[in-house]
Amino acid sequence: MRLSAAPKIALLATWTAFTMVLATGSAAERSSIQIIYVPPKEQAHEPIYRTLQDKQVLERVRASLADFIIPAKLTIKTEGCDGDINASYESSNKTVSICYEYLAYIQELAQDIPPIAAAEGLTPANYVVGPFLEVVLHELAHAIFDLNKVPILGREEDAADQVAAYALLKMDKQEIRRTIASIAAMYASEAKDAPLKLKDLSDEHGLPAQRFFNLLCISYGKESAMFADIVAQGFLPKERAEQCKGEYQQVTFAITRLIAPTSKNAHRQMLSKRN
Repeated sequence: MRLSAAPKIALLATWTAFTMVLATGSAAERSSIQIIYVPPKEQAHEPIYRTLQDKQVLERVRASLADFIIPAKLTIKTEGCDGDINASYESSNKTVSICYEYLAYIQELAQDIPPIAAAEGLTPANYVVGPFLEVVLHELAHAIFDLNKVPILGREEDAADQVAAYALLKMDKQEIRRTIASIAAMYASEAKDAPLKLKDLSDEHGLPAQRFFNLLCISYGKESAMFADIVAQGFLPKERAEQCKGEYQQVTFAITRLIAPTSKNAHRQMLSKRN
């Protein structure tokens, strides 16, 4: 997939915005996480590779994990995937991989912004930030499930989506609306462009349309005032919206019980109580 000049320029603004969203942490706290920018196999991916390095995007991702206890060496890397538009976590080698093809793919989607994104005033640059954040958080959720032996009831891909959405909704309120809108727009584009086939129902991931509604629901459940218009405009059916507060509370309860205890802050509190 070859990027035009416009997406290359937009990419610079995209990673600048992305790095402003993530927190920072100390080198000591990040020592269990290795980051690698693998040189791309395709010349078309060189601008992505260079910009990621220049903006220290993976370093920022690593810093955002400073409060989590990582019991094993975790690697986060970007790489070329021989044309495969993908991102993954491999438990065998404890590695989160983000393909340059995936980053090029969301850049291409940004050139045809759907109505839900256009209504938010999204540009090609800030349209990309949300989907990139979501895929990174989604794959890191898989890593946290594996490394901390978090029990999962239901499909793990759905659980990873929920953890990613929960984390996104903890961002600064000025960033939440635009970020969620850009991710929802990506799912809407995928749902529109990919006719449903029977075998698609067997996939471990939800369908793009399902992920679209699930994301809007958890967002409305957390911030009903901020997202009230998505119900009024029919993007989220009223019948589903009535359940969304409960769905968000369910996710919050699960994360509080199963994931939050693996944080360094929770560990410090436990030691404090013992002393």
